[in-house]
Amino acid sequence: MKVTAKILTEVKACPSQVNIFAKEWPRGATVNLKNARRALKLGLSLSWFVKRIMSAAARKTYDEATAAARKTYDEATEPARKTYDKATAAAWKAYDEALTSARKAYEEAYLAARKAYDEAYQAAWKAYDEAYQAAWKAYQEATEPARKTYDEAIAPARKAYNEATAAAFVSVFRQ
Repeated sequence: MKVTAKILTEVKACPSQVNIFAKEWPRGATVNLKNARRALKLGLSLSWFVKRIMSAAARKTYDEATAAARKTYDEATEPARKTYDKATAAAWKAYDEALTSARKAYEEAYLAARKAYDEAYQAAWKAYDEAYQAAWKAYQEATEPARKTYDEAIAPARKAYNEATAAAFVSVFRQ
């Protein structure tokens, strides 16, 4: 199988990852061990590729083949992950608090703006609808005599046309 930047773009790969891939393999790359190792060195995700492009059977085979390595990796990195989590906990808490505060301010501003917008919109729509209704009524009243005369004038032609189209419809439908 040959992978190209076009294929990666079509399956919605991250643009930065597509750029890395395209720079390394401008004409695409064949799936082989050498290219897989190079992709990993470049920071490309093979597991993402497997999940997005490979068949269910291929994904299952990949998961089974990597399960032991994944378990070993998780066990080996667990102490470092715990240390990292402890070291970053205060920063995460501050981040979450700042984000919560910013989100609250945004939502309050948004709701106030939305309320003002809705009120202005409703008032404008009401004025438009009233003008429309009045104009439509005036139009219908003004055109009623002409419409009546027109309908009377074309009645024989409309009747003949309707008969012809009904007969043609039935004829074609039966074929």
